[in-house]
Amino acid sequence: MKTATMRTTGAIKAMAVAAMLIAGAAGLGVLTPTAAMAQIKSVADVKTMLKPELPADALEITAAMKSAKVGQTITVRGNVAMSKDAFVENRSMFTLVDESTRKGCCPPSDTLPDTACDIPAQGRATVQIVDAGGRPLRAGLNGQHGLKPGAEVFVTGKVETANGTDALVLTAVSMHVPKAPLPTGFFVEKPPENAKDVSEARRAGGEGTLKAGDEVVLRGRVGGSKEPFVAGRAVFTLMGRGLKACNENPDDKCSKPWDYCCETKEDILANSVTVQVVDAKGQILRTDMKGRRGMKELSELVVVGKVASADGKAVVINATAVHAVH
Repeated sequence: MKTATMRTTGAIKAMAVAAMLIAGAAGLGVLTPTAAMAQIKSVADVKTMLKPELPADALEITAAMKSAKVGQTITVRGNVAMSKDAFVENRSMFTLVDESTRKGCCPPSDTLPDTACDIPAQGRATVQIVDAGGRPLRAGLNGQHGLKPGAEVFVTGKVETANGTDALVLTAVSMHVPKAPLPTGFFVEKPPENAKDVSEARRAGGEGTLKAGDEVVLRGRVGGSKEPFVAGRAVFTLMGRGLKACNENPDDKCSKPWDYCCETKEDILANSVTVQVVDAKGQILRTDMKGRRGMKELSELVVVGKVASADGKAVVINATAVHAVH
């Protein structure tokens, strides 16, 4: 009974927020539109807000909830709630939830629950798309432009409501919807134990040799070329400390120190691994990695995964988890 009561209460609160927003847009003038909204007149126009690039340094919902201030423009990342009430009927509004709130919440099913599964208020935000008058569009977004329950979405928008604890409302200015989301829980906050430097793991002969099928925990930095991230794919190159990045050489003035241009291609290959994230069929996910959790060139990461291939020169890792070292 307690669980059922919590779910019902959550649903009532969510609908109450939606109702207040709609009323506010119509009469109180709280939802001030930005210049970007002037061209939004229908759901079809929402495509003009969609950006192909993944925005860097997006906040998770729980982090944004604590730091957001009314009037700020921020970028958040989350998943559309896995419930029938994730989208407000006949209004361009939806609920975005923190990834941490989804774990074990809603089992995969063709039939969605009526309301979100016990998602705490501090782990969810309301996103709205408004017209030039500051009113939410009078049309639903479910199934539009890649938006659906469970979809991963990056939203850049103006903070309309924020109290630091359990209320966050954004008016979207732009959105990025990856074609394939990363697995839930892919990024881990706690550093995995027994991580080995990539160069050490790659060392020829002895215990350091990597073989296909080996389970590994590797530590390194993103780099090895001018473009170590593959655009539109969950692939990047991780370098070991066996080689110095260009900015670690006192006399080097390289504009892209992550390319290790002072080193030979053979040495770069011998001190690196290619990291990829694949789906259940072994296909590389169609999403960017750069920008996620602040990932960029020379970011230090710990990668957990399994060796997909190793031919004595190149090594490819199928990653199952990543910890960003800050």
